[in-house]
Amino acid sequence: MVLHLGALFSLSLSLGDPFSFEYPGQTEASGSASLTIVANDDIAAFEVVITGDGQTIRKAVPALKAGGKHKVDWKQKGASAKYDLTIDGGEMRADFSFEMVKPAAQGKVGKLRVKSSREDIVKRKTATYETTFALTNYEYKVYDSDGNTIAQAVVADAPVAAGGTFTVRWTSAAEVFMVYVRGEDEHGRFTEFKLVPWSVEIPHTEINFDSAKWDVKTDETAKLDEAVAVAFHELEGLEKVNEAVQANITPRLYIVGYTDTVGPGPMNDELSRNRAKQIAKYFYDKGFWAEIHYAGMGERGLRVETADSVDEVRNRRALYLIGVDTPAAGGQIPSKWQKLAGARAKPAGFVMPALPESYAKAREERMRGNEEPAGTDAPTGDDAGEPAHSGDGPSGDAPAPQMPDDDGAPPPVEGSPGASGKGCTVASDDTAPGASLGLVVLAALGRRRRR
Repeated sequence: MVLHLGALFSLSLSLGDPFSFEYPGQTEASGSASLTIVANDDIAAFEVVITGDGQTIRKAVPALKAGGKHKVDWKQKGASAKYDLTIDGGEMRADFSFEMVKPAAQGKVGKLRVKSSREDIVKRKTATYETTFALTNYEYKVYDSDGNTIAQAVVADAPVAAGGTFTVRWTSAAEVFMVYVRGEDEHGRFTEFKLVPWSVEIPHTEINFDSAKWDVKTDETAKLDEAVAVAFHELEGLEKVNEAVQANITPRLYIVGYTDTVGPGPMNDELSRNRAKQIAKYFYDKGFWAEIHYAGMGERGLRVETADSVDEVRNRRALYLIGVDTPAAGGQIPSKWQKLAGARAKPAGFVMPALPESYAKAREERMRGNEEPAGTDAPTGDDAGEPAHSGDGPSGDAPAPQMPDDDGAPPPVEGSPGASGKGCTVASDDTAPGASLGLVVLAALGRRRRR
């Protein structure tokens, strides 16, 4: 007698048979197979022989009372096998056939890797992913920096082989905050990927330090207050987006100081680092609640290339960045940072300062996707006349307010944006289908935004 597969089979050979059989239609993933003999009446001891899959399983079964059970276990080697079972108990004898299949090993669920640069994501509105395991379907959602969904789709008719790639595209001009992708395999297991290309450079007026000094003078604090107000509004906006996209993305503030080439290089390194630290401390003292880091580049990372000992005001500056990951090192971005303070709670009774009017319009334009709004650039360099020193050479009047321009932008980040999959969690072999497999968050702080 041959039985078809099912969850669990129960078989009596005929009415009044002294025993029946129960067995699953498939083995465990490891190949462990079993069959249970159920006594319908009191029966004496007997022997059971199971032949198939290139092996013979012979078991002695003790006497059983009515309702008693005895389980026979063995290991199946093949993907499927047909078995012949014989019971011999003297005057009691039976024969029948059955089949077992072994489910294909599922292995571990894989990961997704980003193949696009930040320029691809932000400028070209495309994000390409490579999958390390076969996907039967995937879905994506693209969110802007207000938390609105600007593109979404479920792709179920274009499976992706292990090692293959797929590309997400959108057309909205709005500033992209996050691209969410979820890939699923044939067993219903999935992995999620939250890519955050969002980063912001805080526009500011360069403050004037006394020569070889790094303390912030009282008459310069108004310039920093304006930058702090802008940074607070960016933090508040990120909190709203986090809530809208159901994420917990934490920002960081990075302050970089630079000098011109006047003076010894080591001294300028220390000077720029201490000035960056003082600016970072000012943000902290004002209640800035995100993590704060600072670094000094000294003469390295010049905005305007000059010879040694050249008094160039445009090289005496600072960079204020807010993002969700460490900026990629290179060009004008340092490879090492010093941490001033960790994240903390928003100060009790905090009152949001007014957003500077000059910045409000620029931010609105940026949110809509226009990264070069008209009327937001202040004159720089020769067009603005000769600005005064900020402390590396002879002192003078404070420089005029400057909005970031393309000449001063850090170089584009090459390769994949931001960090690796550190913190990524994937399922183990015993993860049930459909179980949550964790979260991967990548982000980049690359070419700065024009405001």
